[in-house]
This record gives sequence, structure tokens and C-alpha cells, in this order.
Amino acid sequence: MKTRGLVAAVLTLLMLLAAPLSAHHSFTATYDSGRKVTLRGTVTRIDWVNPHAYFYINVTDASGIVTNWALEFGNIFDLERSGWTEESLPIGEAVAVEGVPARGPARRAYAQSVTRASGQRLFAITQRPAPPARPEPAPRWPDGKVRLGPAPGKKGYWGPASAVGLVERTGAPIAMNADAILDNISDADRVAPFQPWAKALYERRQRRLLQDDPLTRCLPPGGPRQFHTPYGIQMVEQREVNRILVLLGGGNRNWHVINTDGRPVGQAAEVVPTFYGTSVGHWEGDTLVVETVGFNDKFWFTSGGLPHTDALHLTERISRPDLNTLRYDVTVDDPGAYSRPWTGGWTLQWVPDEEIQEYFCEENAESTFDR
Repeated sequence: MKTRGLVAAVLTLLMLLAAPLSAHHSFTATYDSGRKVTLRGTVTRIDWVNPHAYFYINVTDASGIVTNWALEFGNIFDLERSGWTEESLPIGEAVAVEGVPARGPARRAYAQSVTRASGQRLFAITQRPAPPARPEPAPRWPDGKVRLGPAPGKKGYWGPASAVGLVERTGAPIAMNADAILDNISDADRVAPFQPWAKALYERRQRRLLQDDPLTRCLPPGGPRQFHTPYGIQMVEQREVNRILVLLGGGNRNWHVINTDGRPVGQAAEVVPTFYGTSVGHWEGDTLVVETVGFNDKFWFTSGGLPHTDALHLTERISRPDLNTLRYDVTVDDPGAYSRPWTGGWTLQWVPDEEIQEYFCEENAESTFDR
């Protein structure tokens, strides 16, 4: 392979440390960002799989003992966008790796940089271009209604959310990491108006670094969390049958159905509880208002571990003020978990000229690790 081509391809190694991580595991629960590790060895294997790509190196210590390390280095879609392929790092290549080690005894790390024996450093961070300063107007249907998807003859989808977690909109920011783990657990009272048991459970999930997150076991991300998956969403308006499909680019590749046929909103006790609930939507001007009831309690409805019960009732307001922006606001009404209704939200950025990727939670190299 030509050196120039390899440097141009390079790894998108640390992109997910500065942005929301791929959804299959919590970075904080898996890796200890307070420690660093430097490894030198030869490449023995490449696992070019979805959602996390790995390469493996044999490392020889001072006493001559050889151990094999698994090194995560991103998602294949991000890597391929940068020109990286499964053949970019040859088997037998001597490399030096700096990274963040896994918690516990596992010989596993997240690679932050990779350097070849020649001294050539293979490292790059790719970012999507920022939207133009003067955004174009949102596309519309012939009857004047705003489109939530691409204009005719175009393609695109909605990228990652502007916020890492759902918090009550009070004006004061709350410091948290990319996994929505609070910098200071005492800020829990500012996140939402918890019932005492819900606050205790939220704090326990936070202190355990989200280790029990059902999303890491490939269960669907219902509620606001579906608008929070790292590889975005696609909204497909099926006007001929009066429904909208929300397709997920992260998690386990599900879809959520929003009925827009004028049916009444049901009651939680009247519907079969599911991960996405039963949703009814209607338009108020250019805003889609969606009411959803009938959730089960087998998932976390937001990043960061906010609890809910089967009494959860969501009112979501989705609008597109311009071509590049989707605004998502949600009012959470769950008297079983919260003392009163509360509202939060974020925006999503349009990713033009691309199709949403097929990110499959269950296809991963991690099942081969010793636990």
C-alpha cells in the first residue's frame, strides 16, 4: 500500500472520546479514562465488524512473555468515511499504541494513537462539516407541509443529537461526560424532579457507570433515546397510509411507528406495553406533536439511566426550522417516577447526500473476549 494513501486513510481513533460513543457499550464502564497505556507489538488480527472494529497485537514484556491485546479503534462507518479499510494495517506490522486501558484485568484498550516502526503516526479525527451560516429553508410537500426527510430526488438523514443526555430545561447546564454520567453526582436533583426511589435508582446506575444499561444487551432504545443514537435517525413519511416511521441508525436497527390518521390517544392500561409504546401524531402548524403511552419498563428511555415506569406518557414536539436543523422537545409525564411533568430536548443536524448506515448491535467482536 502506498504510504500517502495510508496516511490519507488513517484511523478515526479518538473521535468517540470527544463525542457520544457507539451505542453497544458505555465507554466509561468499559475503559478507565484516568489511566493510560503504551503498547508495542505486531498486529496479529483485524476484526472489521459492526459496531466496534478491533485490531490485535502481540506484546512482549521485559521477561519475554507474550500477551495478546485487543485494541478498539472506532466504528467501521467512521473509519471507511476516512478511507480506512480492513487491509490498511497489515498483519505483522510493528506498531506502538497509546490508549486508554479497560477496567479490570482484561488485555484490552481503546487506541488513541498508532505509530508505525518507521515513526509514521497513523492518527486523524474526521468531523462532519458545520452547517452553512445562512441555512436554506426546510423542504416542503406540495401542500406546504414541512418535510421531515429529504427533498425529492435527494437523500440524507438526521445525525447525532446536540446534547449527550436528557435533563430538565432550567437554563443552567449540568456537567456530564459523553455517556451522560454526571461529573458531580450531587447534581442529580437538577436533572429531573425525581420521586425518591427514582432518584436513588438513577444515582445507583450512575455510580455503577451504566453497567446495567439494557442497550448494551441490544434491547431497543425507546422514548427520547431513539433520537439519541450515535448514528442518527431517518424519518420516513408514509402519507398514503397516514403514518411516519422513525428508523434508527444505532442500537439494534428498529423502527418506531407514529400514526397520523386522527385516531385518539390511548391510555397506558389499554395498550400492550412495548419498547416504543403506541404513538399518535398530529400537526400544529409546522410542528409534529406526538403523544405516546403504553411503554414497558424493560429499557432506559434516555441516556444516563433515567428511570421510568409503565405509566410513562411522552409528548414530543418535532419541528424543522430550516434545512439543517431538527428540533426535538419532549415533556415527560410519569407520576410513578417523577413528582411533576418536565421538559427537555436538543437539536439534530442534517447529514446530506448520505444514506443512514446499517449499524447492527449484535454483530461484534466483543463476544470473543474473556469476561
